[in-house]
Amino acid sequence: MDKSIIFGKKPIPKFKITPSKEGDVSQIMDLVNGESGRSGALLKITEDDVKGWIHDGFSYVARYKKGEIVGHLSAHLWPKSQWVELRSSIVKPEFRGLGISSSLCSRIIKAINRKYGKKVLVAFTNQAGRGKGILVAMGFHEAEYDELPKELFTIGPAFRGKKEFGYKIFILTEKFPQRNTK
Repeated sequence: MDKSIIFGKKPIPKFKITPSKEGDVSQIMDLVNGESGRSGALLKITEDDVKGWIHDGFSYVARYKKGEIVGHLSAHLWPKSQWVELRSSIVKPEFRGLGISSSLCSRIIKAINRKYGKKVLVAFTNQAGRGKGILVAMGFHEAEYDELPKELFTIGPAFRGKKEFGYKIFILTEKFPQRNTK
């Protein structure tokens, strides 16, 4: 029997947010790189990237039925600035609008809080600005390129630090929200 929650006429599938494991690497790479290709993002993640996120404790997945990964979010602590960047926030298109991204974001913020205390968080959104609403709802605000430590522009192609490529930047500097994500 399907144990989905029913809101109106649309069933909302149950999902579980868990830390990523070594066995998840290929599913995470397929999910993130597949969506990056569809959205026009030029950064691709590697197996070493994913293993690093898992080792650092900042890689979470949303699991649905029999462990299928339908969402992912990771984070990276920048050593000089001590800012934490949220990375690779992806939810499969057919699972969007169900609270998966906000659940992943809440969970990773709690993990960051536990490990490092309150840090400035930063997130880049693609040209279409996907994810902006979730970030704003969680207390992030849009920032200008010149407000960010230059360290954040040292990965990937040089376009990341150029306004003309349309990436939007959001930061969270206030007290992190405390949301229940059990």
